[in-house]
Amino acid sequence: MQLDSYLEIFMTLYGWAFANLLGGILTDTGIAAVPFALILINAWREAKERGETQSVMSVLESSMTKIWVAIFVMIMCFATTSYTSLSRLSLNFTPTATFDDPNPQSVNKDTQGAALTIPFGDTAAKSFGNAGEISYVPVWWLAVMAVSNGVNNAFRAGLANADNDFRRLEDIARTSTIEDPKLLKSIQDFYSQCFTPARSKFLSSDSASLSASGRAIISSDNSDYGPTDTDWMGSQLFRTEPGYYSEMRSYNPVPGWAIDFSRDVEYIQTPAAEGTPEAGYVNPDWGRPTCKQWWEDEGQGIRAAMTNHSSSWRTMAQQALSLASSSDKAKDSVARLAQTQARPMYVSPDNILGAQHDAGTVVARSIGGVVSTAGTGLMALVTNITAGALHNGLMMTQALILMGLYMFLPLVTVLSGYDLKVFFLGALAIFTVKFWAVMWYVANWVDGHLMKAMYDGNFNVDSLVQMLQNGNKRMLLNVLLLTMYVGLPVLWTALMGFMGYKSIDPIESLKGSQTTANNTAPKKIR
Repeated sequence: MQLDSYLEIFMTLYGWAFANLLGGILTDTGIAAVPFALILINAWREAKERGETQSVMSVLESSMTKIWVAIFVMIMCFATTSYTSLSRLSLNFTPTATFDDPNPQSVNKDTQGAALTIPFGDTAAKSFGNAGEISYVPVWWLAVMAVSNGVNNAFRAGLANADNDFRRLEDIARTSTIEDPKLLKSIQDFYSQCFTPARSKFLSSDSASLSASGRAIISSDNSDYGPTDTDWMGSQLFRTEPGYYSEMRSYNPVPGWAIDFSRDVEYIQTPAAEGTPEAGYVNPDWGRPTCKQWWEDEGQGIRAAMTNHSSSWRTMAQQALSLASSSDKAKDSVARLAQTQARPMYVSPDNILGAQHDAGTVVARSIGGVVSTAGTGLMALVTNITAGALHNGLMMTQALILMGLYMFLPLVTVLSGYDLKVFFLGALAIFTVKFWAVMWYVANWVDGHLMKAMYDGNFNVDSLVQMLQNGNKRMLLNVLLLTMYVGLPVLWTALMGFMGYKSIDPIESLKGSQTTANNTAPKKIR
């Protein structure tokens, strides 16, 4: 039986373990037989009210239908047997394949046997094995579980599509950070020693001074780069245009870069003679690479370090290769995302120049910040929704609710007097809660297509950078996702609740017609 989450394996077994414990208490104390006595007593009361107490047979005839219905419900919904034990089934869960885990491992109750049995002790009578009774399930509830899981699996199989990987990719991109302080310093150094001078030179120069290839890179018609290419450290223009990264060098020696005397011409290759101004000069430990080398080198360049320093970034780089037009473009896309997360920046010019704001300005800005805190806080909460955490939390909630349903089914069946309504309403409740997993799968599918549609059907790693920087579009997508995750199950549950309410009428009509038939049947003349 293929379940919907890893936790559901535990909760299904625990739920029926508790159900069997409650069922044992009801049986051992004789409470399970009380409903039959109540049926006879109620039939006798109704016969007395009609003045038909002369014959015991008339009382039995009037209650026979109710007794047979109660026996049927008890056998199907309360009585357990080893032939319908969960120990005979393979309860398993296989996560949905994603780009970072295309072949997820399936887990089942057998691989988790020790973890499942420990809470119930070590005795064989209380185990989940074939000898234990706490894994037994009544026939009807087992059939409902099987049908519900079959419907869920068939629906997911019919809607299989990798587009929901985009949300997973967005979650990885937003939660991935650069934690290595040395790498953060290297990024900051490159930003201030290479990108800032190159950017300043570009802004102060005339576009006509660029080469034809340079103008083509920043042209608005260039879909790969365009005018925004010069807004980040790995600009294609700065890397390829003469006079920029290829000729600019770091201000200071960069750790890890060996001295190259053909490049580091200010270093002294041979010791200077005594009496010369250079006598006693000692070269630094490291060289000063060009900005192009510092960025592009596969061994120790900034770009390689940004895209390979952790598993999450390597996953992003691997996915970028399948989405980008070239390997170089894929590496640049991930590096640009890493720059967004690292956020290198200047020290505030106001602080450098000592132009601090006066007290009145500080107070006014503080009041404005307090007034806008509620709105921005709510926006930040919605904008920072993590689909993976939301989905996992809801799946855990579903598993816990199912455990509660399974646990109380025997008690509800007995307390209802083995009413036929429990037979249908209990099945409806299980199917409704189980189908929530399909609603969340649909939400993921729709969310992935919406993300793709918002970027003209060409969602890639560059789109993730735009999404992280564009709070409005990201917030809109997350609001829609939250609405679908919560709204669809609520709508589905309301519809099924209405159906359950309406289904009571035919059952009551059936019971009423049978009672009327018994009461109006001709009596045997002695």
